[in-house]
Amino acid sequence: MLTHYLISSLKNLCKYKASTIVGILSLAFSFVCFVPVVYWINYETSFDSFYKGSSSIYRVYSIEKQTKKENKGASRAIEKKIREQVPGVEASTVSVISQENCCTDEVPYVKVNMLYTDSTFLNVFPQTFVCGETVNPLHAENNMIIKESMAIRLFGSAEEAVGKHLQTLMRKDFPPYVITAVVKDLPDNTNLSFDALVFHNMVNFFSSMPDEAQWSVFFMDLYVKLQPGMSTEAFNNRIKDIPTEVGVNKNIELCALQICDVRHKLSKDAPFTLDFIGLFVISSVLLLLAAVFNFLNSYLDIFRQRYRELHLRAVNGATRKQLYMQMFVELGCSVIIAILVAILLLEPVQYIFGKLLEIEINIGLIYGIFAGTSVCIFIIMELLAFFGFWRLGKNAVSTDYQEQKNKPLLMRRLSVTLQMVISVLFIVVSWIVMEQLRFVGNKDLGINSDGLVRISGFVDVSGKAEEALMQELKTTPGVVGFTDASFKPQHHIDPITTFSNIEWEGKPQGETTSFSLYATDDKFSEIFGLDIKDGKWWKAGCNKCAVVNEEAVKAMGLQNPVGSFIRMPSAYDMSAMDEYEIIGVVGNFHALSFREQIMPMIFLPAPAFNNNLYFRVVPEKEKEVVAMLKSKLPEIDPLLSDANIEPVNKLYEDLNQSEIVGLKIFSFLALVCLMISLFGIYSVIETSTKRKRKEIAVRKVLGAKVYDIIRLFVKEYALIVVFASLVSFPAAYLIMDYWLESYAYHIDIKIWWLIVIFIITSSVVLLTIWKQVFRAACENPAEVVKSE
Repeated sequence: MLTHYLISSLKNLCKYKASTIVGILSLAFSFVCFVPVVYWINYETSFDSFYKGSSSIYRVYSIEKQTKKENKGASRAIEKKIREQVPGVEASTVSVISQENCCTDEVPYVKVNMLYTDSTFLNVFPQTFVCGETVNPLHAENNMIIKESMAIRLFGSAEEAVGKHLQTLMRKDFPPYVITAVVKDLPDNTNLSFDALVFHNMVNFFSSMPDEAQWSVFFMDLYVKLQPGMSTEAFNNRIKDIPTEVGVNKNIELCALQICDVRHKLSKDAPFTLDFIGLFVISSVLLLLAAVFNFLNSYLDIFRQRYRELHLRAVNGATRKQLYMQMFVELGCSVIIAILVAILLLEPVQYIFGKLLEIEINIGLIYGIFAGTSVCIFIIMELLAFFGFWRLGKNAVSTDYQEQKNKPLLMRRLSVTLQMVISVLFIVVSWIVMEQLRFVGNKDLGINSDGLVRISGFVDVSGKAEEALMQELKTTPGVVGFTDASFKPQHHIDPITTFSNIEWEGKPQGETTSFSLYATDDKFSEIFGLDIKDGKWWKAGCNKCAVVNEEAVKAMGLQNPVGSFIRMPSAYDMSAMDEYEIIGVVGNFHALSFREQIMPMIFLPAPAFNNNLYFRVVPEKEKEVVAMLKSKLPEIDPLLSDANIEPVNKLYEDLNQSEIVGLKIFSFLALVCLMISLFGIYSVIETSTKRKRKEIAVRKVLGAKVYDIIRLFVKEYALIVVFASLVSFPAAYLIMDYWLESYAYHIDIKIWWLIVIFIITSSVVLLTIWKQVFRAACENPAEVVKSE
């Protein structure tokens, strides 16, 4: 019997190929859009969740009470007090992540991403060991654990690495690190990415200082693992006022975040916000629901067209159960075919998706999500179809047989309308994202970024490599000049370079304005092409002078800024204040993404060797000079082998990477959803014209013209587009207006954009239905009446 049902399914697939192909492709496309987006949200919300007991691991940080400024760092003193005063703390550790240049006997230079810590780290973050000591591998200072890929890179195998030495190049008289164990590489979604774990004296460097002094030092990351049963709220309430209770640094309060939340709630360096990702999740869910709805309605309509066949089967002895079984098998076959098509499409889609997001796709996990989604959708569709099948089966076996051939296509039209609403919504979103990107790309940065290139990504503590690089730049044809500066374009304010304890004459009591401080040299203004509004930039040898931007002048309320003095804590003694004379004011320029307001900036002369050089190239020679320098860097100094050379324009483009990727994904979703909508409209219009053949023939006999028949159909589908636009335009406007508010500098949504989108959408829909409607309107009435 099952074989009979399967053969019948294949026959009907061929008979109603237009509707079935549309339904299968729609469902397959929605699958390949939904699964990668679910994988993405799972990836972003599961950082470090692979650690055992990750729900009980917390990152502790502090907040200034007055400014609400977050300080991600902590100190040993804070860790000590939490261990002493908070019951339920199972383990705690501090760590510092930094890059270090090293070498081995065989490898003269390698840049290693170090995680400086001690033996307590493994109590909070247990690792999977490959070989070496597993009980206490960090039992002594300078003991090192390296990851498997680094061991293979340096020594050929994990086993060969154990017992070997890794010598730091920071100072050659420093003792070497001794590799005691090798661990498995961590997944990509971790906040604690490292090449090597080192028991380093850096984590105890300030331990000799008085506790009160340590409470003002925040350069380590503090993690705490709680015993099961202690809630986040209870832990936060307990640690919040510890600084006040201890009586040191009463200006701060402590906070804690679960480790999975650190990426999006504390680090804030993720290219995509959870709200942004959530928008994609909602969109993909709506797309999948629309496809499922369309698929079910399409099949129910096919069975309604076969109502006479079902009734004849019942007359010839088929029971209601057998009719149900036939309909369920036919529906199930089509769903399985859609799943198989989706599998073929998933491989290239997930590859493109991974490239766009710059993440490594876990093939096993994404196919696991696909399998789970497929099973759920299969079951849901069979359950939902039961209600339609139940009514069809009941009527088919009834002795009171009535032909249902002319039953209205209400559900099909509702399905198409829903899809059109989603399609128009996607199109509007994509259009507005595109316009915002155009605005960002054309907005004046406030600097002359053309021909400006940055060299960074190397670690040179001594300054010898950077000095050699400077000498090379001086003799490189095409290089106009260069500057050494701590300035870097970035997404958000860097707390390390942000200070609020700046004093100036006339400063209001309790004022807590934050300023961005940048260490630069005397060539910075010239190389960046800054607009000097007042005064001048300093010359070499000036140590106690400063230049500010217009926003800083505004924040300080200075009428005559040049000649004024500012005071700030000394870099060498935080209890002392250094005084600087403002000798110049520069125009505002963007140091952050366009989501952030331009900060008040202060530029101070500082020693060279920030490991961050900018050089300017003569017009049209940028690529040539960059290529030449890239080839020379290892020859200049081995420390420069891993240096990055990037045009400054690209650095600013990277700040908009989330919008660029978002536009591509939204455009893809919009295209898929529009295709599904047009497939649905094509299927509905085909069915509708077949059902209305007699009505069209009668209208023509009574004098209706071809134009009148076409207008009848066009009016119906024009109303669908109008309704979809009336629903989607306000929704899209509210969503995107909220999205644009996250930008300090953004466009305004223009009404004419919506009008253009409406015209384009209407035209596409009319072109989709035109051929079938025109053919139906031109059909010979006599032939129709004879066949009917």
